[in-house]
Amino acid sequence: MKTVGALEFSRNFGFWSEAEQEALLSARVAIAGVGGVGFQVGSKLARMGVSNFSIADPEEFEPQNANRVPGASSRTYGRSKAEVFREEVKAINPDATVHVYRDGVTVENADEFLAGATLVFDESETTHPEIGTTIARGARALGIPNLLVVNVGFAATVTAFHPRSRFTFERFMGLPEGGSLDEIAASTVDFSRFLPYVPPYSDLRGLVAMTTEGPDGTRPSLPSIAPGVDLASALGTTQAFLHLTAAAGVANRRRRPIWAPRLAYLDAYTLRARVVRASRATHWRHVLTAALRDRTHRNPQAAYTHADIARRTPPAP
Repeated sequence: MKTVGALEFSRNFGFWSEAEQEALLSARVAIAGVGGVGFQVGSKLARMGVSNFSIADPEEFEPQNANRVPGASSRTYGRSKAEVFREEVKAINPDATVHVYRDGVTVENADEFLAGATLVFDESETTHPEIGTTIARGARALGIPNLLVVNVGFAATVTAFHPRSRFTFERFMGLPEGGSLDEIAASTVDFSRFLPYVPPYSDLRGLVAMTTEGPDGTRPSLPSIAPGVDLASALGTTQAFLHLTAAAGVANRRRRPIWAPRLAYLDAYTLRARVVRASRATHWRHVLTAALRDRTHRNPQAAYTHADIARRTPPAP
């Protein structure tokens, strides 16, 4: 196994201590979903020194992933995202341990997936809130942080759910707290809670598309671009560093991690960063700003309406 003295970590010590490096080396990180932010979060953590992972993702890479995920390419289309991630980490550190759950996180395997984890990243799809709820409840039972990192436009947000806080994942998502998983599976995520920060340069027609059904009865996936995903992985791994070193008891005058209901955002387009409270009021304040800018013709136009998506969709064979 790699040690603090490994050459791969020699330049880290200009910004963190040997004790903090040891905390990274001894950590175990669980990541649910490696199709976007999760892939980059995991690979960055591996470069930082984390060498023990649990990875859950039931999907395979497709061309739609190539705009933002380093692991998605013509060589990996049709291959398991989790297996490609394991190869990436093993190429960085051949001694790393990467446990793969090809079925994703399920009620049956959640305990095993989370066992021994120092923290968990929930990068599961919002279209399956029962998965995120299963992860959140497991993290609370184990007393570990549950990190949620989201890319939105050229920006990213990060928060974490404290295992003893009354501000739970379910509350953040607008889901019934204490409800059964069947009840939660039938629910939809409340985007006025899930997206406290909406970039002021947004074309809000895309937000309308995400929250309404198209002519075929489905809702489009959350749009994403490479700069936002890159920023999300930087925010997420920085917060993970704070959580992992704190969990190891390293005292080094570091700032505290962000805990819900507080949420941090960083926008590479506006060059602004803030810590805000996750609430509907925060969401609607940002939406109103974007709407006013759009009404005065200050915002660029995107192309993510139902009509745009249908126009680009090739006809069925």
